[in-house]
Amino acid sequence: MKLVILDRDGVINEDSPTYIKSVEEWHPIKGSLEAIALLHQHGFTVTVATNQSGLARGMYDEKTLTAIHDKMCRAAVAVGGKID
Repeated sequence: MKLVILDRDGVINEDSPTYIKSVEEWHPIKGSLEAIALLHQHGFTVTVATNQSGLARGMYDEKTLTAIHDKMCRAAVAVGGKID
């Protein structure tokens, strides 16, 4: 298996010093989703490992985090990629 593990904030999406706390605040970095698509199309399993300290700090809940990740995964699929 060919595996790529990516961080989320600052790698796939724009980072924020005040955290990404909502779906509306999540914006992909130009070209990041296309890079994920290329990896997927060349047989790589793409995963994301991300430490979301804003969750532990109560800045957002698990439902919001899931919604943000759903948006990220749908955006990757829209350009031919997949995040496992």
